[in-house]
Parts: sequence; structure tokens; C-alpha cells
Amino acid sequence: MKLRLKNGVTEMDSPAIMGTFDLRAVQDIVPGAREIQELGATFIELGLSAPEGFAAAADELALIIPQLKALKAAPEIKLLAAVTTVHPEVMKAAAEAGCDIIIDPNALRAPGAIETIAELKLPVCLCFDQHTEFEEDTDPTGAVSEFLYERIDACLNAKIPRSAILIDPTIGMRAPIEYRLKMMGRLHTFKSFALPLTAAVPRLIPQSDPFLSANLSAAVALTIFGVDSGVNIVRTTQVGELALALDTWQACTKSARPFRLSKLIVKRFLRKKKD
Repeated sequence: MKLRLKNGVTEMDSPAIMGTFDLRAVQDIVPGAREIQELGATFIELGLSAPEGFAAAADELALIIPQLKALKAAPEIKLLAAVTTVHPEVMKAAAEAGCDIIIDPNALRAPGAIETIAELKLPVCLCFDQHTEFEEDTDPTGAVSEFLYERIDACLNAKIPRSAILIDPTIGMRAPIEYRLKMMGRLHTFKSFALPLTAAVPRLIPQSDPFLSANLSAAVALTIFGVDSGVNIVRTTQVGELALALDTWQACTKSARPFRLSKLIVKRFLRKKKD
């Protein structure tokens, strides 16, 4: 599977890690980017937290764009940069600053967003609406599939090529944990879309639970299960732990390149020991 970037094409045959940063809590993105790159990330995601909705465009322009420019000015950073936004003006500014991918938690439903992406020719990740609330005993798979089919059709009608579309079918924190896990269990059904899949981990885990938030075992299990079900990019704040688990898992599969991966694993184990 391939993803068409503005400056070329990247292969999506092996799962990748996208390190996620909330720039409300980061003064200088470059050290963090350098660290996750060393730990095995391929992508970096820049965004702003907004628990009650979407961040304002003015805030995103003030906080995301300068950090993106600093990231792109650092020659040692080779990460592909994604910007999370619903605002067309932020998408344009991000493209001018060197952004590689747009992640839209509103799936390009804001006025002018879909036309902006078509004009910019940037790949876009269409996320299922994280504010959706499900009725009791509802199977979320049908609702997510219907939503994504409609948004993909809208993109294709706007002349956005399929090779520039990613999808994230995971559901948000407003849904009960049973629904979120059920959706993870059905991720394999989205292979029929023939598009790269992303999943945010450990967003699926209740952060209010002190045991789950302090222990990454559930996040590791979700990551490996998700990749085994077809996830191409894992979006996470826990890059080191999940990259190590994923590389170890890959080294045990027939499709992996054991020698290269084994060297990476040993290096990370030694780094952990040193730390």
C-alpha cells in the first residue's frame, strides 16, 4: 500500500509510529522530535488539546505553525510532519510551513476544508467524529463505516485521489469503553476500504482510571492487535514503549526483516538499561 505525499510516495507495507504532541504543553518541539525519531517514530503529529470541541484557528496558527517551521528547519529531523486541524486557513499555513499530512478530526466537513485539501494536494487523514454518542446496544461498526464511506466519496468527488487519503475509524472517549474495544476488535473489516488505517493509542483507554493510565500493558496489547488487524500508523504519546513492543512483535513474524529489526531492539534494550 502506498501513500502519496506532496514530494513523492511512501510505502505503507510496514506499520509505523506517529509521535503525538499537544503543543499547549511544549515550548520547543525539536528535542522531543529528536527523541521520538531515535526511538523509532516515522511521523510526528502536532496539534492542540480541546476537550470540549475543536481548538480555535487563531490558537493553532499561533502555536502550531512556529513549531512546525522550527521542526522543518532542523536538518537532523527526518520525521514526516502531520498537523491536526479542522480549519482551512490552518491547513494552508501548515502546507506553506512544510507539513506533510493533515489530520482532520472533523473529516473535512468544515466549510472550505475539502476544497482546500484538493488545492493543496496534501494527504489527509479522515477521522471518525470523536464527539459521536452511541445509543445503548448499538454496533458502532456500521455507523463508522457509513460515515467514512460518505466522507471518502466526498473527497473523491472533490478530485482528491485515493492515494492521498488515510482513515481513522477508532471512536472517541464519549463512547463507553466496551464500544471502543468492540471497534478495535472490528478493525479488520476496514481493510475493504483499501486505504491506510491509523489508530490513536492509548486514547482508547480511560485516562481517569489510575491503574490503566499508569500501566501500558493494555496500550501495548491494543497496538499489537491493531497492527495485526491492519493498522498502518499508530498515533501515540508513548512512542518508546509501543515502538519497542511493535518491533519485537515484528521480529517474530515471517514478514519482518529480523536482522535489522533485532539490532534496533537490542539498541533500545541497551538504551533502557542505560537510562
